[in-house]
Amino acid sequence: MDKIFTIAKKEYKDAVRNYVFVTFLAFLIVLTGISMYVGALNFHVKVSLFEKTYQALIAAGQPVSTLTRPEFFPLQLLRATIEYLEIIGAILAISLGYLSIAKEKGNNTLPLIFTRPITRKKYYLGKLVGNLALIVSVCALLFITIIGIITFVGGIHLSSLEIAKILLSAFATFIYLSIFFLFAALCTTLMRFPSNALILTFVVWLFFVLIVPQIGDTMDTDNQVPGGFFNAIHIDQPQSKIILQQFTLYETLRNGIEETSITKHYERLTFALLGIKDIYNGKSLGYIFLDKVWEVLWLLGFFFTFGTMSLYAFSRSKVLLQKVE
Repeated sequence: MDKIFTIAKKEYKDAVRNYVFVTFLAFLIVLTGISMYVGALNFHVKVSLFEKTYQALIAAGQPVSTLTRPEFFPLQLLRATIEYLEIIGAILAISLGYLSIAKEKGNNTLPLIFTRPITRKKYYLGKLVGNLALIVSVCALLFITIIGIITFVGGIHLSSLEIAKILLSAFATFIYLSIFFLFAALCTTLMRFPSNALILTFVVWLFFVLIVPQIGDTMDTDNQVPGGFFNAIHIDQPQSKIILQQFTLYETLRNGIEETSITKHYERLTFALLGIKDIYNGKSLGYIFLDKVWEVLWLLGFFFTFGTMSLYAFSRSKVLLQKVE
């Protein structure tokens, strides 16, 4: 275990010092900070405006019993952040996975390292622990920043349930980013030339992060009208499900396309947790979990599958020790 943690510590420090990783991370933090700041400020203005109007009506002696207080859902401010993480976060994780293997292959240091009393499995586990710890740090930094902006800029007091939903979204983000890290590490391990692995990884990223979700959204009947087609014609969720049963084959095809996308599973889960999808506002964690259990299982399935495959590949691959010119 000492060897594993020694390697993990080195991996963590190396990644933090890498300008590519730091550049992507800084870009992600700046975008998140700006979007959250503007959103929280706008949220604060809307709440303040309603309160001032309400107090002014009372002072003027006007009846306010019929005045409906608008519902404000502060966690919906995280929508832009989730979308940034889907794209930029995935790129960040891919670069981390690629660099963790490519730096050793490029320097041709692995044959020398494995002459030391350490197995390939332990060496890779050290890399894995170090990089996953770094991803945890990134998620913690982002979501602590988000909570701080919501609280101090938006003037919003988050309930314990809302904080729990943010923390669960942070955990889902950790799993999502880790999947791309593991996939990039797997490709870089199996391919002799790291540059080819990076190209392949980004092609897969482009297809499953950008193209597949867009196809699914375009084919979704409810997305054809802003705010939702069924919502626009005042049809609730149970009724919409009954209607969609008449288009079973079409929905099966559309859903099958979306199921192949890691990004879509991550988006479905976090949008439900954060109430970005309005139907989940006011719902308990138990309700959301039961409704989104398949998204959780898909994400965990991808995580453990790529984790196992990358560990096995690193332990067995002959290409890994071939000299790279």
